[in-house]
Amino acid sequence: MRTRRLMPSLTPAVSLAVLTASSLAGESLPTEWTFQLQCRSSLDAGIPAFNLPPFSSLSSQYVVLDDDGTVAIRAFLGSGGLTEGIFVGRDGVGGLALSVNSPDPFWTTQIGLRDGLMSVGDSGFTGGATVYDTDGNTVQRFDIGGAQGTSGFGTTLVTSDGAVCYRGDFGFIGDKVVVDEFIDGVRTQRLVADSFSGAYDFLLAPKINDARQVAMNTIPTAGPNRRIVRFEADNTPTTIAETGPAYSSFVNSIDLAQNGNVAFSARRTSDSVWTVNYSDGTDVTEIASGNEPDISNSSIVNFPPVVNSHGWAAFRATDVANNSTALWVGDGAELVKLVEFGQLIDTDLGPIPLGFDFGPDTGRQVMNGIIDINDSGQIAFAAFLQNGTVGVFVATPVLDQPCAADLAEPFGELNFFDVVAYIGAYNAGDPQADVAEPFGTLNFFDVAGYIGLFNAGCP
Repeated sequence: MRTRRLMPSLTPAVSLAVLTASSLAGESLPTEWTFQLQCRSSLDAGIPAFNLPPFSSLSSQYVVLDDDGTVAIRAFLGSGGLTEGIFVGRDGVGGLALSVNSPDPFWTTQIGLRDGLMSVGDSGFTGGATVYDTDGNTVQRFDIGGAQGTSGFGTTLVTSDGAVCYRGDFGFIGDKVVVDEFIDGVRTQRLVADSFSGAYDFLLAPKINDARQVAMNTIPTAGPNRRIVRFEADNTPTTIAETGPAYSSFVNSIDLAQNGNVAFSARRTSDSVWTVNYSDGTDVTEIASGNEPDISNSSIVNFPPVVNSHGWAAFRATDVANNSTALWVGDGAELVKLVEFGQLIDTDLGPIPLGFDFGPDTGRQVMNGIIDINDSGQIAFAAFLQNGTVGVFVATPVLDQPCAADLAEPFGELNFFDVVAYIGAYNAGDPQADVAEPFGTLNFFDVAGYIGLFNAGCP
């Protein structure tokens, strides 16, 4: 594996317009990325927040990322009579889609986001969950109970058609992993696995994709002490990895991509080195390990990795060189340090170095909470800034595009067929046609922008 390091630099934001999931097919991991601030919290009266109310905190919150670049994250609030909110934004524009005034925590830390739907679990062990659209409108409410008698939903994930998946926690009695949805108005629950039947002693937080595959870390009643399992839509189990000759331990949480890739961190039995991996259900690909000179071996256990359908996996760990947390992304062949302490990054207040030194007990920190990756190759993360605030950023890979106007066969030359392809994309509202500011809207500027690209010719 070759390790490449990104030099700290200022890079402007780019639109997702020319970056789609299909455009990553066959792409090697890029070394050039752009970073765009989505929101920034501040507890300092002298430092304004960005896209959030004043006196807001994102500390220890988990950011989620949709394939179109939309991010969502829970925030704690201290102004305007509000105590808690859910921020939703894209392309640097956004705000609170939900907000409450509650004496106790109201929502779970981790939420779900998929194709414009957002699932938010009630805080505590006695509540359900709600699916909203990204404007904050209620789409479906899931209370405890139902055919599976579920209780204490906790973290709840959502599919693009509104099904949710969660671990129903019954305290010391046991737990169930359930896929829950309304079909023609009838609530329908699929029991994926439970700790009541004798197969498992404990189930950890599940992940679901649109194919209704569900993956989770488990503690089986017999056999290995840990097994990571991906259940197919018919509940057929596929063992992704288990303790034994290859691995002696796993990080509790895992990730599941839309194509079924499962990311996990594991300690090798042979040498006790921690590794970051993903599996397609047949083969395991090692992304990185504690043998990397910049990575502190023991720090890999702190937070789970994330993976997309193209086999790009991102993870946070301690950067030995800077004695601080950092963010890496890899594909099994290349490994890029994407974010590190002291790296300049563009914000609403101008360029600010990443990272904050909390003193002897906590030390230097860059990363804040769990990260996310989408099938467009973007990575969302929350990070501490040198001014003491926390910002949520989206990193976008810069892909090789030798001729942006070359949209149709025969490729390698520009002709009438490329113009026809662009007109078709424009009329269909395809993001590929969105080539000029303001991004997110198709208008005359995009047509003029494409004409400029066409007239510039191919390299």
